[in-house]
Amino acid sequence: MYGFNDGLTANFGLVAGVIGATAATQHEAVVVAGVAGLIADALSMGSSGYLAAKSEQEVYAHEIAMERDEIALMPELERDELALIYESKGMDREPAMELATQVMADPHRMLQEQVQEELGISDPHMSPLREGWVTGLATAFGAVIPVFPFFFLTGLPAIALAFVLSMASHFLVGAARSVFTGRGLFRSGLDMFVVGLGVAVVGYYVGGWIGKLF
Repeated sequence: MYGFNDGLTANFGLVAGVIGATAATQHEAVVVAGVAGLIADALSMGSSGYLAAKSEQEVYAHEIAMERDEIALMPELERDELALIYESKGMDREPAMELATQVMADPHRMLQEQVQEELGISDPHMSPLREGWVTGLATAFGAVIPVFPFFFLTGLPAIALAFVLSMASHFLVGAARSVFTGRGLFRSGLDMFVVGLGVAVVGYYVGGWIGKLF
């Protein structure tokens, strides 16, 4: 959803800027800018998603390695830490210590418990490569919406359809966010609608201003 929204909003602003700069008289310029923006944004977001997921994996691997060394060098201290964690979850002191001692007898199990309970690290849900592909494709799908009408229409009809599709998509994406945020569907959709409209207006007038300079 984040990638889709980024591609939609960024390319909508770009297309609006080119329209403002060319007064919609250069159809090819709008298409070229829109497609270039789509490719650039998709590659940027895809690579960012890949690098972020890879960095997260590397950080987790480093923390797990440090925890493994601590278990080997300070087993009693790590056992006491695990017992305290069990106590914080409602266990009495003696049963917590007994369970921690049992876990400590198996180094592999001990590492798993410490990684999950102390560090809060779970198995990754998505590989860096898949994260990059998913984010990049979602961004591309969002970015194609503002430029799509210009593939088969020109002039005012293309601009009007691009505006309607883009604004409707902004509203729908915002409304979909309400599933995760718990906010009202209409309010979430309206927020994204206003953001998209603001980006388009700013892009259009900035494009027109720059176009006059040249």
